[in-house]
Amino acid sequence: MTVQTLEKEFKTTPHAVETSEARWLYTHLPPLPIENEKDHAIYKRVVDVLMEEGKTGGDYHAYLNAVIHFLDEYEKARFPIRATPEDVLRFLMEQHELTQKDLAGELGGQSVVSEILSGKRKLTREHIEKLSRRFSISAVSFFPFSKAA
Repeated sequence: MTVQTLEKEFKTTPHAVETSEARWLYTHLPPLPIENEKDHAIYKRVVDVLMEEGKTGGDYHAYLNAVIHFLDEYEKARFPIRATPEDVLRFLMEQHELTQKDLAGELGGQSVVSEILSGKRKLTREHIEKLSRRFSISAVSFFPFSKAA
């Protein structure tokens, strides 16, 4: 297949890259899975520059989504989070500025929340379901990390 054939076949696609800057990015830094620290640093800097310059819409939107996806995948594999379910709950409470008393009704009382946070009591399936709904996150977020990882 030639370039002319490709241009003829796909010229009107709604995903065509219109700006020369975006074409340069796709040509020289195509969104591909990241395999090493050097590429990670480069793609992270590209995202930072695009965000700083406000280049987040149009041609840049799909590019950023792809690159951010690959950055996220690389970082999850390279820098896994070692959080316990209690750590996750504590983090969510901090982010939402909640106290133990705020979660008491959902988890069975303030003393239950205290025991969960201190590690004396484990989150039950029911607790996890309620917390997942409250914070609009996946229940998987509360599963402990694998010690083998």
